[in-house]
Amino acid sequence: MRQDVQKIILQIRRRWKKRKTKVISILLAIIWLAVMVVLLTNWRMFGRTANGDSIKGIVQWVLLWLFGVAEAILWQFYCLFLRKKRKIKRLGVGSIVVLAIAMGTGMFWIMEWIYNPQMFTIPYQFVSLSICVSAVVFLIFLLLCNSLRLAVLLCSAMYFIWTIASYFVYEFRGLPLQIVDLLDVGTATTVAGDYEYSMTLHMLIVGVIIVSIVTSLYTGNKYKLVKGKKAKVLIRVAGIFLLVGGIRYLGWSDQPESWNVVLNGNRPGDSFYNYGMQMCVIRGARDSIVKEPEGYSVEELQQVSDEIESGNAGSSKKPNIIAVMDETFSDLTWIRDFPVSEEIIPFYNSLTENTIKGKLLVPVLGGGTGKTEFEFLTGTSMRMFNSTPYVVLGKKLDASMVEPLESQGYKTAVIHPFIPTNYNREVAYEAMGFDRFLSFDDFQGERMVRDFISDEACFDRIEEMIKDEEDPLFTFCVTMQNHSPYTKEYENSIELLEYTDSQVEQYMSLIHESDRALQKLIEDLEKSDEPTVVVFFGDHLPTLSEDFYEYVFGKTDEEMTFEENQNYYLTPFLIWANYDIEEQQDVVTSSNYLGAMTLETAGVELTKYQQYLLDLREKVPAFSGTAYYGHDGRFHEYGSGGREEEYLPLDDCINYNKIFGEESRLDEFFFLKNDE
Repeated sequence: MRQDVQKIILQIRRRWKKRKTKVISILLAIIWLAVMVVLLTNWRMFGRTANGDSIKGIVQWVLLWLFGVAEAILWQFYCLFLRKKRKIKRLGVGSIVVLAIAMGTGMFWIMEWIYNPQMFTIPYQFVSLSICVSAVVFLIFLLLCNSLRLAVLLCSAMYFIWTIASYFVYEFRGLPLQIVDLLDVGTATTVAGDYEYSMTLHMLIVGVIIVSIVTSLYTGNKYKLVKGKKAKVLIRVAGIFLLVGGIRYLGWSDQPESWNVVLNGNRPGDSFYNYGMQMCVIRGARDSIVKEPEGYSVEELQQVSDEIESGNAGSSKKPNIIAVMDETFSDLTWIRDFPVSEEIIPFYNSLTENTIKGKLLVPVLGGGTGKTEFEFLTGTSMRMFNSTPYVVLGKKLDASMVEPLESQGYKTAVIHPFIPTNYNREVAYEAMGFDRFLSFDDFQGERMVRDFISDEACFDRIEEMIKDEEDPLFTFCVTMQNHSPYTKEYENSIELLEYTDSQVEQYMSLIHESDRALQKLIEDLEKSDEPTVVVFFGDHLPTLSEDFYEYVFGKTDEEMTFEENQNYYLTPFLIWANYDIEEQQDVVTSSNYLGAMTLETAGVELTKYQQYLLDLREKVPAFSGTAYYGHDGRFHEYGSGGREEEYLPLDDCINYNKIFGEESRLDEFFFLKNDE
């Protein structure tokens, strides 16, 4: 009896071994027939087209879905019949070319179908270029792996994972994912757990397609380019050369400039929709490479340095300086006075005495805090960079507002009640010369708001540090209380009266709490005998729903003018002192100027570079990576011909020398010489 059972099992195994490829392929084909029926009968569930419900839009999406389904079924046919008859185990040149084109087309489809609701509006030349790039990427995998199975698996997985990551980054941050963001993946992982993720039907369908194709390949013959150790080494060397050559070509050659892919700095998502994801990722990678500015000359910069005197003589009164970059601090009612249950930032709005106050042009929207703080601490504009400078530059950031203060006897500290390694802060702060860095571990047991240390806890700690320190203190604080997402449990204090959005109400309630904490800090300092200057500003606007921003602006992003769009990059700022200073209201400046403005208000001695920034501000009141603010009270695009633009190339050269000048850097321009 036992032997009979073993024989039956053995027969079943033999039959399965002979027929497993056929069975699996048939099952996958049946699955895809079912998927096709679902797609065609329920297209409105997920048909995201620029053409709405038009017949053209329906036809376009049906054709696209049929293409994806047909591609999967063709793979099943190949596994069932063609491969079985020919038993080909070595790929010929013709097969490689066909596979490369098929994979290039498939990778384009993966990226755009998941990410781009306007994929049918992409011009054909960009579609062709994207397919060619993806085909070359597949060839590189094929050469390095010498295995069709592995090449298809790795290439498909890479594009699929990148596209899903891009989708969620854009959903939560409002900015597409770029290659330079990989340098700061640690920061992304620390905040990723706070968000809620929901897979779209498109993602699931593409995932099933990839699994079916890879499964089909792994159920049959192995397909390789070559056999033999020497041949394998040669093709892998060829793959490395193709990889290096491709990177060199895309990153540094002049040819890709002729593709005319232009990233919209104000609405980068539009560029990804118009040109396709891959073309914009390549463009972004090229833009992230900092090149020597045109007309760069150390001799000319030396002449500029010789003509500038260090600012301020340096008064005997050295006030404490408190700099607070408050997470997403803003009041959107200044764009349109929409009704709310109570004023959002009443204390900030009430401050006028001994106060300089206005709007701050910042380089980012919805995220990228490290870029705003980089501008504030160093004075260097993000015009030069497409990535977070802390991550890329690290130890090259020694020239900041810290050095001149320490040269004048200040103790310096930085507070960020979160993960200290985010944005490579530990390395950057050490390079700048801060004496102390207080992070999340230094706030154990302090008051939390949702899952973050409260602003009030940070401000209380600053007050304690001032009391404990005999020397004047410069403290730079980056808060976390108001960080997104705004979906956590929280008792809102602000309500919208004409619009319904619980996330917006939570955001505004958090800002209201920050305003209350600011009031407590200012009122405490008013009672203090120690002279103190406070600079307080928001790092960027929050990522809120497109519908809400359309409600605020009264129009969609597409309908907004360039100048109207700059409202996305304006946050409140103030400089306040507990002694008499010259008062100013409705000031418009940018975060790269704010550090020098603060030190000037405090009356401390300035470096030549800081004095240069104040002089430049007289000529160009505010500027960022995408726009500048003119003396006519309007924002302008670069290249629009305004007279303010003529001063900015020199600024690029000066900052290039500061960061990349190395032995030719003009240290006397960027650092304060201590004569003691």
